[in-house]
Amino acid sequence: MEDADGMPPNARGNALQMAQREATRDRLVEGAVRVFTRKGYAACVVADVLKEAHVSRASFYAHFASMQALVAEIADRFAPVWQPHYRELANLPGKTLEQLTGWCARMVRFYRENEAVCVILAQASLLDQEIYGKTSGYQDVLADMIADSEPGLAHLRYDPDARLRIGLVLSQLDRACYYLGVRNWEGDPQVGIATMAAQLHHFLHGELRRGGAAAG
Repeated sequence: MEDADGMPPNARGNALQMAQREATRDRLVEGAVRVFTRKGYAACVVADVLKEAHVSRASFYAHFASMQALVAEIADRFAPVWQPHYRELANLPGKTLEQLTGWCARMVRFYRENEAVCVILAQASLLDQEIYGKTSGYQDVLADMIADSEPGLAHLRYDPDARLRIGLVLSQLDRACYYLGVRNWEGDPQVGIATMAAQLHHFLHGELRRGGAAAG
């Protein structure tokens, strides 16, 4: 038997339940971001998230096994927001100093505009090994993205020494953007941005030379 719109009653019920479940999950994530921002990740417990999100403890654990799992969800939702910026870096033609300076400036602005989530993930990564492993895993995604951008950088995917070098550079970029964009390390971040761009330019073109020599 079908309703007037052709949908079986059980299908309609399942769709409603799924929508309600997703809405509860969204409330938990959004509530967690608010309370972590207000109190700091280290000072929060599950009860703080429940109060902020107006969700029961049973509902929390129906979605997340732990606070770490909740933060992992925040990180996963943030990934599609920041990944296009690194795809832009990978696709820059020539990767000139001017291009890289513009990219670094946009990244500092991005961190500033997404301060709440950046601070939460930074705090959680320092305090929790599981979250650190989660966020550091994204570094491999970025390294592969850059390695695949042009043949001269392909060795960044498979060469262990090159992998270490790009890992260090990406970590430095993340820290620099965080301190310049979020912590306002400098009132005027232009000197920091120029330094970031120069280091990135030196790294990328050094790796391009290595890749070209290896290919030859």
